[in-house]
Amino acid sequence: MPLKKFRPPFILLVISIGIVILGILYRNFILINIPEQDQIDNVILIAIPFIFYFVAILLVYIFLINISGQLLSGRVPEKLYKIINFVIIAGIILGIIMMLQPFTIVLYKISFMVVFVSLLLFMIWSHINPAFSPLEDEE
Repeated sequence: MPLKKFRPPFILLVISIGIVILGILYRNFILINIPEQDQIDNVILIAIPFIFYFVAILLVYIFLINISGQLLSGRVPEKLYKIINFVIIAGIILGIIMMLQPFTIVLYKISFMVVFVSLLLFMIWSHINPAFSPLEDEE
């Protein structure tokens, strides 16, 4: 099976950089000209830069998902794919168990990062297709 041509969606990075620049410009030039009482009354005025940055981060993450899907789809052996998938899911479950355990605060503190990283990895890994062995094609 011929591999598809690699096409990174660089437009997502360009849009992301543009959105970050808009957030910086808004915060430095527009938000400082709005009276403080208006900012207190309309919290959305303060939240606009955060929304810009959040959307920019999401676009970069979508770019990473797309790149990893293009680079790894059809190239990871199915057995390895299943093992990595199992480890990622186990990380999610372990993080939740660590979050709910009543024994030590140390496990509780790191549990959020374990769940967060595991969920991010699962989202990326779910966009990768394993390479199928020729024996499965015959069945």
